[in-house]
Amino acid sequence: MRNSQIVLKPIGEVINDHSDEEVRNSLFGVHGKILIYDDYKDGICCLEGFSHIIVIGYAHKLKEEDKKVLKVRLRKIERLYNIQTPEVGVFSSGSPARPNLLIVSILKLININNNVLEVDNLDMYDKTPILDIRPFTIERIPQEEIKVPEWYEKIFNKNK
Repeated sequence: MRNSQIVLKPIGEVINDHSDEEVRNSLFGVHGKILIYDDYKDGICCLEGFSHIIVIGYAHKLKEEDKKVLKVRLRKIERLYNIQTPEVGVFSSGSPARPNLLIVSILKLININNNVLEVDNLDMYDKTPILDIRPFTIERIPQEEIKVPEWYEKIFNKNK
C-alpha cells in the first residue's frame, strides 16, 4: 500500500474575486464561493442549516518540489506580525506545502444557491479544486480542552 496511487476527482472548485496575495495574507480567510459540479450537486442536498462545513481542496498552484517540504516556518504569521517563528514539521502547521498538497478548512456556510455555496473564512485561491465537503457537526467539537504546544501559544499570545 505504501507506493500505491490514489486518484481523486474534484467535485467542484473555488470561485472568488480576491487575488492570490489577498488570500495568502488573510489570517481569517476571505469571502467566496464554491461551485459544485453538476455531477455532484445532489450531494449537497440538506446541507443548508449547517453553519460550518469542512472542505478539502487541492493546492493546485504549488509545485512538485513543494511535496518534498517537511519542515516549514509559519510564513503568514511572520509576514502579518513581523515576528520570527520556529521551524516546525509540516504536519505541525497549516502550510499548503505538504506531501499531498491537501488543504483542509473549516468554512462558515453563509448561503446555498442551487449548486453554489457562499462561504466565509476561505483560504483557497480562485479555481482551487474541491475534493470533498462535509458538515462541521457537534460531535466533531472536542469535549476536552484543546491544547497547543508552548511555541504556538507564545506566537499568538504575543499578538493579542
